[in-house]
Amino acid sequence: MKLTVAYDGTAFHGWQRQPDRRTVQGVLEESLAAILGESIGITGAGRTDAGCHARGQVASFVTGSRLPVYALPPTLNRALPGDVRVRAAEEAGEGFNARRSAIARRYAYRLLNEDDLLHERYAWHPRRAVRPDALERATRVLEGEHDFSVFRATGSTPAEPRCAVSRATWRAWEGGVQLDIVADHFLYHMVRGIVGTALAVQDERDPAAAMRERVASRDRARSGATAPPQGLTLEEVFYPEEAR
Repeated sequence: MKLTVAYDGTAFHGWQRQPDRRTVQGVLEESLAAILGESIGITGAGRTDAGCHARGQVASFVTGSRLPVYALPPTLNRALPGDVRVRAAEEAGEGFNARRSAIARRYAYRLLNEDDLLHERYAWHPRRAVRPDALERATRVLEGEHDFSVFRATGSTPAEPRCAVSRATWRAWEGGVQLDIVADHFLYHMVRGIVGTALAVQDERDPAAAMRERVASRDRARSGATAPPQGLTLEEVFYPEEAR
């Protein structure tokens, strides 16, 4: 079974189940078990951090229940707390795994132009002037395949540092500007590190060259500060047609 899930991550300790912590995975598994009458273990496409959000998280699980797939979203949403919603459910092909079957993910990071009470749960005000054109020049050079070790969080689980980024562009939204980034996979805190570094180099004479130099260094100490979690949203997960 494949679920598309949205959640406000403010009151969660991230996606992944943790003992004695409120997590999105834990809440979903508890609600599924109550509805389907069996123990359920789900796999998520992305392990979002505490405070990060999702509009297009994908989760997969196996069940022996005869509940019709069309009935699962409304039934589950009645059981779930208000900060989690199942947007869609569908039968998945044999062997489908939300994490391993994914070929790319799209994240958005939203910046605020000014303090905004209504948006501050889902975006970040960096309290400095933001130059959208300079941010665009800084992140465009990340498109392609690169070693992104410079953005790997200290103490994170080892992972292949080379990522293929197909989009890293900025656009306007009603509260300010947002980074849209798509890649085959991401390192822990990678998007938040990119945002912090783009802000750090935006005032350089050549933001693109400054970003290239930092990426080439592969030195975490050369990146900018890690942007806070509330601005980050997992927007979409991509799969090959045969894996759906």
